[in-house]
Amino acid sequence: MNPFAGRVALVTGGASGIGAALGAALVAAGARVLLADIDHAGACDHAGVLAHSGSGSGTASAVSLDVTDRAAFAEVVANVVQEQGRLDYLFNNAGIAVIGNTLDMAPSDWDRLLDVNLRGVVHGIEAAYPVMVAQPEQAGFRGHIVNTASLAGLVPVPGFTGYAMTKHAVVGLSVSLREEARRYGVRVSAVCPSVIGTPMADTAQVLGHEELLVDRTGRPSWLPNANYCARKALAGVRRNKALIPVTASAHIGWRLYRLWPGLLRPVTRRLARELAPVPEQH
Repeated sequence: MNPFAGRVALVTGGASGIGAALGAALVAAGARVLLADIDHAGACDHAGVLAHSGSGSGTASAVSLDVTDRAAFAEVVANVVQEQGRLDYLFNNAGIAVIGNTLDMAPSDWDRLLDVNLRGVVHGIEAAYPVMVAQPEQAGFRGHIVNTASLAGLVPVPGFTGYAMTKHAVVGLSVSLREEARRYGVRVSAVCPSVIGTPMADTAQVLGHEELLVDRTGRPSWLPNANYCARKALAGVRRNKALIPVTASAHIGWRLYRLWPGLLRPVTRRLARELAPVPEQH
C-alpha cells in the first residue's frame, strides 16, 4: 500500500536540499505537494520542474513561507486546508547551521538557530497539529508530522553546539508529542541524517578557522545526497518509525552512543580539536 498517493503534504525548506528531494519523492509517490520556502522563486522553480517531470502522478505547487513567522505559518496551513480539504503530512524541514567554537558564537547566532530550527518546528506544529486532530481519519491515521532533526540531535557533536542544541530539542519534542498524539490518530516522527551533501552544507555560517571546517569547492563522492536521504526518510515514515536515522553512520553512531557512550569519546574529542579549535592567544 502506498500511504502517500493522493495525500496532501506540506514541505518546508522545499526549494532545495532535503526538502526539494522530499518534494520530488512525494510527487513520484502520487502526493499533492506544497513546497514552502523563504526562497519563493526557488520553490516555484522546483515545483515547475516537478510538474513537468512526468515522474509520478502527484502534483507540486509553491508558496512563500518564513517559518520564523508564526502568523504566516498558520495562514499557509489554513490555505492548504481550505484549498485541499485536509493536510495529511507536514514535513518540518527548514533549517540552518552555524559551525565553530562556542566561544565565537554571538547572541544573534543563538537566536537565528532557535528561531529557524526550533521555533520554526513549533510554529508548524501549532498550525498543523490541531487541524490533523480534528480531521477525519483516513487509512488508519489522521495526519503525520515529520520533523527533520539530525544525528547531532542524538549524539554529541563538538563544533555544532548551537545546532545540536536545537536538534536535540526537536528530537525531544517529536518523541514526546508522538506519545500524546497517538491517541488522536496523529503520527509524529523525527528524521535524523548525519552529514548530507546539500546546499545547507555550503551555506552554513562558519565562525572563524574556516579553512579547518568546510571545503566549499566540492563534496566527497561517498557523501550521501539529498535524494538518498529523502528515500530513507519516506521509508521510515511509511513504517511510522519514531526516529529515522537515514544513513549507516547515523545508525551506527546513535546505537554506539546509546550502548557505550565512552566508545565515541575519541571521535568527539578529535572533532572538538578540528571543528572548535582553541582561539589563538594574542
